[in-house]
Amino acid sequence: MNVHLIRSSELSVETFANVLNLLKSFRGPIEYHSGESEATLNELLTRTWETEKDFQRKMPFPQFSISEKRSFFSFPREENYQNWQYFFEKCYEAREDWFIPSTDHVFLLTDLANERNWFGAMGPSGRDYFIHTADWGHYFGSQVDIRFPIAYEISMWIVRHLMFSDTENYVQHVHQDTRGCGNDFCRNKKDIILKMRTADLCSDCMEIVEKRKISPLLLSQLFDTMDGIRNNLSFRERGKVIQQPSKLELRGYQQRIFFTDFGDLELRLNPKEKTIYLFYLRHPEGVPLVLLQDYRDEIGMLYRRYTNQSEPSEIAQSIDRMLDPRDNDINVILSRIKKKLKNTVGESLLPYYQIEGEHGGAKRITLDREFVKWVE
Repeated sequence: MNVHLIRSSELSVETFANVLNLLKSFRGPIEYHSGESEATLNELLTRTWETEKDFQRKMPFPQFSISEKRSFFSFPREENYQNWQYFFEKCYEAREDWFIPSTDHVFLLTDLANERNWFGAMGPSGRDYFIHTADWGHYFGSQVDIRFPIAYEISMWIVRHLMFSDTENYVQHVHQDTRGCGNDFCRNKKDIILKMRTADLCSDCMEIVEKRKISPLLLSQLFDTMDGIRNNLSFRERGKVIQQPSKLELRGYQQRIFFTDFGDLELRLNPKEKTIYLFYLRHPEGVPLVLLQDYRDEIGMLYRRYTNQSEPSEIAQSIDRMLDPRDNDINVILSRIKKKLKNTVGESLLPYYQIEGEHGGAKRITLDREFVKWVE
């Protein structure tokens, strides 16, 4: 089975890449592919939610043919949205532009809200979908790693495709009551939390799965994905209490940085940021900023590995800026690293990973190096 993910223009490249990497980390017959370009959404409609209660309530399934914690926001809240058919048409356009076979699945990932206020939906073909990628902080808290609920929604819609012959068949079997099943309707959208914490189907839905004689390999990959999402959500929640950091793994010649206990979440740093961060990972004893020049050869070796620059003079100039105590470049680099780390692991676990130290003293990363693995 081939699944193509399409990024709409307002969704960040980083979020899109992290969702794709998460899904690819679970092996099986489903192959996930990145769309070749972004989809631009325009001609937007506008609406206003007067209260939080209105905002978090899903509207019922439309009565027409498909072929046709604390509040995260303040209210009233105005937002742009579009109708379902608009999103499905974007999937159709992607198929035509990139010659995607009709048997493949296409998911449009978009921050833009939809007319029914759903997390996602399946089109009349049964192989075209959209997933709403925004507002997850309202349900899970501001520190949520949004790639988990997005990946869950993608996996669950594939499960529904396998379970039901068409959209009408799915609607007939959706649970209006919340029971912790992947097919709960979740009219109150905050009930999505229960679905993701169980990452399972109820006995009635399991009976449908058995009758449909779905490939065990397909089901295994999908349930492994949902189990992994559940485990990682739990790990992050426990981490706030027990303060247990994730392991770091540095992979390949470019030494890409992954948090293995966060579902292989990648920390994406630019060449300067990666150079300084990995330098400090290599020096648990700590190094004051004013002494970085004493490590010029090592820092230069790292930067030449990661940079896309080819001219020796440009590379030397970039290294000079990083190491010049009269230049503010190093402080900008440290600030950006800290921001990216905070967005990745959350504020509660940030102290393990950030480069910190007293003003004028040695800077270091406090993470126990037993949590760091270098894989060539």
